[in-house]
Amino acid sequence: MNFDDRAREIAAARADRTPFVAYDDIPDMDVAYAIQDRLAALQGETGGWKIAWNVPALMEKFGVEAPGAARVLASQIRSDGAALQAAEFRQLNLEPEIAAVLAADLPEGPHDAASVAPFVERLVPAFEVLDRRDVTSTHGPTIVAQGVFNAGLVLGTATGAGIGRCRVTIGGEVVLDAEDTAPQPPLEALAYLANLFAARGERFREGQVVLCGSHTPLLPIAAGQEAVMEVEGLGRVALTVA
Repeated sequence: MNFDDRAREIAAARADRTPFVAYDDIPDMDVAYAIQDRLAALQGETGGWKIAWNVPALMEKFGVEAPGAARVLASQIRSDGAALQAAEFRQLNLEPEIAAVLAADLPEGPHDAASVAPFVERLVPAFEVLDRRDVTSTHGPTIVAQGVFNAGLVLGTATGAGIGRCRVTIGGEVVLDAEDTAPQPPLEALAYLANLFAARGERFREGQVVLCGSHTPLLPIAAGQEAVMEVEGLGRVALTVA
């Protein structure tokens, strides 16, 4: 397998929004991340990072022993109130998350939640934007190689420093209204990602945004709908789809 050729195939498929192709010949996560590294070099500046499958049931489902991860393109980080165009996605889904915005470059690790905390400017509600492109595969390495479906994020507004009850609506329908919905403490997720990508020669930079895990299963959204996430003591984020 030529990693560069595979990355170019994936980049073209993502750009053209063609159906997801499972490359079951990607044998393990080391190869998956090597391909993702090359994909990132083709797609532009990295503006953030995402964690995936950071609960045991999802790791089992996707056949991995640790959470997955991927880059978020700087060009696909959108502000609160963003209007997404349904036609730009093959299969649009959202995940409501807490995001960490970095106040400064992270120093060399290894890191844990305590060591990353001084470098976080704020925690803020965010929607991860995903284009699953009609995927049927649960082969973890092929999904990681292709960026774990990430198609950007919408970053909300922080109005406080606490993390309380989370309420999410899609098209006016309440899809979540509960406490303790995060898959893990956000700073733990940030530290995991920082250590994972440091081993790949990456360093987390000031201003980058880190998605810390979804509070719900995937949420489909259609043209004409609005999505809103409100976290007591922290803030809110909203987007619409046209």
